[in-house]
This record gives sequence, structure tokens and C-alpha cells, in this order.
Amino acid sequence: MIEGHLTVPEPFSLELTLLCGQCFRWEKDLEHPGWFKGVAGQVYWELSQKGNWLRWKCTASHVRGEEASVWLSRYLGFEDPLDAWAREFEAGEVLGKPLRVLKGLRLIRQEPWECTVSYMFAQGLSVKVIRHAIGKFCARFGNSIEGASGYFTFPEPSAIALLSPDQLRAFTNNYRARADRIIRAARVVKAEVLTLEHFKNIPCDDAREALMALDGIGPKIADCILLFSMDHYSAFPVDRWVLRAMKQYYRSVKLLGAGSEAPTRTQYVKIVQKARKFLGPRCGVASEYLFLFLRLLDDAKLREELKPYCGEWKTVLSMIAAPKSKKKSKA
Repeated sequence: MIEGHLTVPEPFSLELTLLCGQCFRWEKDLEHPGWFKGVAGQVYWELSQKGNWLRWKCTASHVRGEEASVWLSRYLGFEDPLDAWAREFEAGEVLGKPLRVLKGLRLIRQEPWECTVSYMFAQGLSVKVIRHAIGKFCARFGNSIEGASGYFTFPEPSAIALLSPDQLRAFTNNYRARADRIIRAARVVKAEVLTLEHFKNIPCDDAREALMALDGIGPKIADCILLFSMDHYSAFPVDRWVLRAMKQYYRSVKLLGAGSEAPTRTQYVKIVQKARKFLGPRCGVASEYLFLFLRLLDDAKLREELKPYCGEWKTVLSMIAAPKSKKKSKA
């Protein structure tokens, strides 16, 4: 194993970044408290943070043609000016509490193909189920990683394009239609009919529409892919948690009439436009804070898991205990 250290930027929380639900291939190392292990960039990693130092171990000296430390720094979003962005909103009603409780949560720069397939797996499933399904998928169709027994690369499009839905369905929570969609996406990417890297260089809304041409990718999944793997920070994934927050704080969003689970396609586009207006061009970063903060208030098991890594824990407890506010939304 190659080993090294990185100085982390302020703020940064390795635990919140890896456990928030944006990526599905990291887990706590139960035998070595404080360490995480996982696969990224098709190599095996072990990571641990102590204050402003990140210790890392890796099965390769270079990842995707770069020195391992350089690749890891970009993967973890170290150059992202999170502190400057947070200062704009930390005193506000919408993001103030999430920013203080989840201080240091950063967006991971995932690889586009892996991110696309992961979020096609993810629809309607819990984070725990998604991690398990993707783990089995990689073990069956990926390649074993030398020096990391039991860990596998993410399957390339060429490996998936040759499968039948019945071969893949067992790894998609038994959704044959989902298996079929993933296979067809692999064939499109393998044939270079669609080049995922290209979407980094076109406007966010155009990229969303192009991704939605793939069967099985709606606007929310498309925005997840754009935000987590293509540097489109104005992508704003609207799931039920983010929708709840937007309707609570912004009267104009509430008046759109979106249901409690998912907006229509027209409503979705309008919500994204309003998010950019209210939360700025990096509204996608805000969406991850809103998503995790509301999940934290709702899920006792998640609170127990993340409590050691969160700030201002009394804020969380007070919001759980407080009766729901009937105050009108503002904007």
C-alpha cells in the first residue's frame, strides 16, 4: 500500500462527506475506528482524518494518470471554496442551521459512468440497500483489485453492454426494467453515441435534458449526476426532502402546487430556477445540506450514526422536540 498525508481545507469533515449519501462505495472500517475504506478511481483506499490532517493509504501510486494524492485532493473537493460560500448563508434562515450542524460536508467529485449507474440503481431505495446492491454488482462484474482482497473495480460499460436483463436483475433489487435500462445505457456509452464527459462542458440545463434522453433517468437523477460528477454546481436535485424545505421557506415554491413526493417536470424546472435565484449559482451544494439535515431530523438511526461528527447538536434536538411551525413561507 502507498501511504501519505494531506492538509485538509477549512472546513472539512471526512465522516460527513463519506456518509451523507452522495456516494455508495465507502464504509467505516469496524476493525480500525476512525478509518474508512472504499473504492474510488478504480483503486482501493483507506482514509482517516485527525484535525487538519488526512492520512491516506492506496493500492496504487497513480490514479487515472495522476499522483494519488493529487487525484484524492480533487475527488474530495479540497479546492472547493466552501468556507467563502458558507459565509454568505450561515446567518440565513434556510441554510444557517444545516451549515452549522453539518460543518465541513463537501461534494465528492465522482466519476461520471460510476455516478450515472449508481443513481440509476438508487431510485426508490434506501442508502443501505443501494450500497449492498452496488457492492454485489461490482463483485460480480468488476475486476478484483490487487492488494485489496474482497474489493472490486466498478464495471466498465463494455462489461455491462453484453449482459441480458435477466443476468443483471438480481443485482438491481430484482427490478428487471431497471436492469434493462442500465444495460441500454452501457451500450450507448460504449458505442460513444453519448459521451458523459461532454456534459461537463455544456450548460447545466442542456446537460440535464441530454441525460434524460436515457430511459430511466428523470430530472432528479440527472441533476444528481451533474452535481456529483460533472461540476455543475447549479444542478439542484429535488427529492422529497429538498422539496419539503423549499416549500417551507419559499412561498412562491409552495404555490407551484407540487405534491409531497415529486414535482411534475414543469414544476421541477421552476423549482430549480427559484433555487438559483434564492440560493445562488452554487445552489446544488445547498441541496446536499438541506437533504442531509432534514433526513437527520427524521431518522433516529441516522442521527445516532452521525452525531459524533455534527456540530451544534442541541440545535438538532431542539428541532426534533419543537412542534411544527405554522409560519408562512417568505418568498
